[in-house]
Amino acid sequence: MDMDAENTKAGTQSLSRVFAVLEAVRAGQSDLASIGKHVGTGRSTTHRLVSFLLQHSYLRQIDGRGYVLGPALISLGNAALEQMPLTSCARPHIERLARETGASIHLSIREGDNIVYVDKIPGTKGLEMRSHVGLQKPMATTGTGKVQLFDSPEAEWRRLYDLAREDALASPIAPPGFLDWEVFRASLADFRDKGFAIEREENEVGISCVAAPIRDARGAIVAGLSAAGSVHYMSDERLEALIAPVMQCASMVSAELGYAGLTS
Repeated sequence: MDMDAENTKAGTQSLSRVFAVLEAVRAGQSDLASIGKHVGTGRSTTHRLVSFLLQHSYLRQIDGRGYVLGPALISLGNAALEQMPLTSCARPHIERLARETGASIHLSIREGDNIVYVDKIPGTKGLEMRSHVGLQKPMATTGTGKVQLFDSPEAEWRRLYDLAREDALASPIAPPGFLDWEVFRASLADFRDKGFAIEREENEVGISCVAAPIRDARGAIVAGLSAAGSVHYMSDERLEALIAPVMQCASMVSAELGYAGLTS
């Protein structure tokens, strides 16, 4: 029994290290020394883990760049998106919203303290955004992140705001629309009551959006949906005009997931 427990512990440790290597490479570590430092393993152990991942195409090595994530992960990521009820249910609705508005449409879910984009339809009007499927962004400065905070306590708003502030201060180009805490808190409370959020250059320079939450059959917020575009195209009047179609689209996706509306 003790031997089984030891084997289980060793297997769990090896698996944990494999995932740690993948996370290290995703974070930009591209050579054995930096990967080992990130994971906390010696050179021989790091080499063994990396060799295993290379053999199974979870990593690949590129001349001049070092180790990068491999094609097996792309396949897994695509399969994960295809198997996610949210993306398959939302696709026809966000395609319609994209056609009707010409805006860039984003669908995101919460991943820890960030949002991760799980679908995007590029806009046809104004500048194109740098966002892409798989990109993670702070919750407090993104429209789709803000709407996913509607049911969270104010203490959580503050915690995530402080994390976003650290991220903004560390950025070489701080978004000009970043709000101070009191303005952020008051605006988010107002948006929560109205059921949508507006974000003006808080996440990305030159970009504004309108966002709405998506709920599942239990009534829990499971995603955020936004229509975004360049500030030159997204005037106050344009943002106002997008509120109704964005909220309607979010409601239709929520209905697909079994949401029947809030009950008193």
